[in-house]
Amino acid sequence: MLTNLARSFVITLALVAFGLTATTALADKIKDSGNIDASYVKREMSPVPDQEGHVLLLTESKGTSSNPGGIVNGFATTVHEIADLQQGNGTHQGYVIYTNGSDQQVVKYDGMVTTTMKDGKPTTTMKGNYVLVDGKGALAGIKGDGTYTGYFTAEDKFHVDWKGTRTQPTDSMASSQ
Repeated sequence: MLTNLARSFVITLALVAFGLTATTALADKIKDSGNIDASYVKREMSPVPDQEGHVLLLTESKGTSSNPGGIVNGFATTVHEIADLQQGNGTHQGYVIYTNGSDQQVVKYDGMVTTTMKDGKPTTTMKGNYVLVDGKGALAGIKGDGTYTGYFTAEDKFHVDWKGTRTQPTDSMASSQ
């Protein structure tokens, strides 16, 4: 039977071990941020019958990413999206695919789209969450998540800023940066 002092020591030891494990897990994640500028290359609209201003959208956009010091800086981006909007407001979700040669990262996102009127002109913004779901080449096995905000810069162009955390790339990727 353990004495109170021995029991306290065992509990303290267990908490320290748990704390070190949790700290190690957090240390493997690094902060990451960047942005995407893209333009629509495909837009399919399907009005919802008997619902004025309600549309379903299926879109594809292409652009480039900026991620200075990160792993997807200068990568080509393809965005596949589905949106359910009532007069410019609603939900959207999709995938961003970052590509550079045989290196690829796939990110799943979902969030809200908001349209407001200012001086008779619509201003559309978006925000939500993302998670890294797949990678190929030097980006295989990287995990991460975060948040994004964005806005339209023209009728067919948009800008998105993102920030979050990710795991470190393999040694071969890290040494090539």
